[in-house]
Amino acid sequence: MGSEKNPCPFVPGQSESDWKSWASWYGSAMPFGSPLRALQSLARLALPLVLLTGFSAMAQSQEVPRAREMKRRRVSLSVATADKPVELHVAPDYLTALEFDSPVDRNAVALEDSGGRLALFEVNGRSVVLKPALELGPGRSVELTIPFADGAAPSRVVFSLVTRPSEVDTQVMVARLPRTAEAIQAELDEVRAACSAKDAELEALRVRTVASGPAGMIFAGLLDKRGVKAESPESLLSQGGSDLVARDVVTYLSSGWGAVALRVRNTGSDAWTPVEARLSMATSGERINVLAVRMKEPRIEPGGAALVVVETGAPNWPSGAVLRLELRDSAGGQRLLIPRFAF
Repeated sequence: MGSEKNPCPFVPGQSESDWKSWASWYGSAMPFGSPLRALQSLARLALPLVLLTGFSAMAQSQEVPRAREMKRRRVSLSVATADKPVELHVAPDYLTALEFDSPVDRNAVALEDSGGRLALFEVNGRSVVLKPALELGPGRSVELTIPFADGAAPSRVVFSLVTRPSEVDTQVMVARLPRTAEAIQAELDEVRAACSAKDAELEALRVRTVASGPAGMIFAGLLDKRGVKAESPESLLSQGGSDLVARDVVTYLSSGWGAVALRVRNTGSDAWTPVEARLSMATSGERINVLAVRMKEPRIEPGGAALVVVETGAPNWPSGAVLRLELRDSAGGQRLLIPRFAF
């Protein structure tokens, strides 16, 4: 056995003579011609494998999970669907906030056994905030029941918490429909009162629209044998925004209508448009019904002036009464006040 030759005499850890023996063996046994060529050929064979392994590792490192799309939702509740669970998409590392238009019965909120799957769960007077600690998994859900504290219908809402890989509900606004009969009746009465007031204003405007020129005013009953009385109040002093000045005020009075015409100069740097007029008795503060505020121009430019006409209904104040007039723009930032003038 000692005379047999080792077919591959090199073993790691052997001496330099063993290395030379190994190189001589490979040089004669392999078809590469020399030990150096053998090593070069082996390197060429191994290179594609190394590159393939590297590319595979890079591809695996680039496989990053897609972020979920964060969504805002509105949920409307009804008596018919009160006990039908509303699907709610939740996910770890995302907060989901539920906002209610009615007070929540905090002590009666019930969460199905979550098994520690929620990292955050806070219940407030009109909101619930939650965040899962981990994925609920495909086909898994957690039921959340939220009763309301006001006794109106529907009395509660049920959510089914699930996770979806593509989206998560971050803000959900919950509205209850229908409301109580008392609340609906109160709102209806308020709307009817507002509509009645508007109907009266529209009727007065309709009459004035029909009354075009002296003949139209006579047909509409806005001009009778008493005619129209025009006056220019004396000792007029306008107040309010320093950028607005009133000049050339004239009052017009008939049996069926009244009007105040004044030329307003804008000395400021911003355009101004009067959209609201408040006319009242200077002493008692009693309001006088104003039908319209009219101006030919769409606005009074800086440095410009325009004629503003305030129309009223039939005069319900005594002749020569002292009135107060205030003109405002839509924002209420600039106003023109005439505290006292005879009408």
